[in-house]
Amino acid sequence: MSPRTHGSPGPLAAPEPIELGEDSVPAVTASPAVPAAGCDDSTRARRSGDPYRQMYRVMRDLRTVVTERNRGREAMRRLQRESIARLALAAARGRREALDHGLRVGTIAALLGHALGASPAWCDELFDAARVHDIGQLAVPESILAKPGRLDPQEWAAIRRHPIDGARMLGAASDALHTLAAEVALNHHEKWDGSGYPAGREGSNIPLCGRIVAVADFVDALGTRASYRTALDEAAIFTLLDLAAGMQFDPAVVSAMHQVRPQLPRVHELAARHTAQATAGTPAPLWWRELASAA
Repeated sequence: MSPRTHGSPGPLAAPEPIELGEDSVPAVTASPAVPAAGCDDSTRARRSGDPYRQMYRVMRDLRTVVTERNRGREAMRRLQRESIARLALAAARGRREALDHGLRVGTIAALLGHALGASPAWCDELFDAARVHDIGQLAVPESILAKPGRLDPQEWAAIRRHPIDGARMLGAASDALHTLAAEVALNHHEKWDGSGYPAGREGSNIPLCGRIVAVADFVDALGTRASYRTALDEAAIFTLLDLAAGMQFDPAVVSAMHQVRPQLPRVHELAARHTAQATAGTPAPLWWRELASAA
């Protein structure tokens, strides 16, 4: 804009061009601020505060959005955990020991993840996901699961299909918890040396959740009586576990299992205490954290 001139307005003339020398800078004279008509100091103060009030409103609205989003996430998380709890109840087929086993495997798996440096949030999800590692056995006839003797080739083929069946059941949902549960179901019978099933994965190609649950399932299953075996004592279980390190199991997970070993009596105690809640299809409290903090 051209500089303001004082005096009576006259006819407008074409502005003269400003020529700058190499070292010259055009002088700028600041005009004194003239208050707007009818605008006192208090009005100007209120106007000058408007940007701050607007910022406050934006931040307040943002907090409301974040709060509602978090509430929605918490509600969704509760629904996902309830879904897993009901699936665990279905997989147990009314057997209390099967429910206990799922709770113990979930707890041991979460403690192993913690010992290996996984985040608490991931261990929380593994606590739930590991409970349904054998959900695919719903597709296996009870007569095969309870058979005391050796399985024939056809029966053994049905058993070997249960990881794939379980992954299909759980993979129908796309949330993170069910996705992890499907990954556990699919991979918990894979072996470190590649001799496992269903895909013959080897070493670190087996997802960590599968390697962890394989050890947790082994330790807990051998400590309980089944139709085709007697229960082993803890010393015998860990002897077998050490012999299988590097072949059936990830050596790092076996090492972590030795760190978790002192917590096993407490795992059994708390699992038995929470089984009544599990029979109602209610998500178990995340009590693995209590054990981790006491370690």
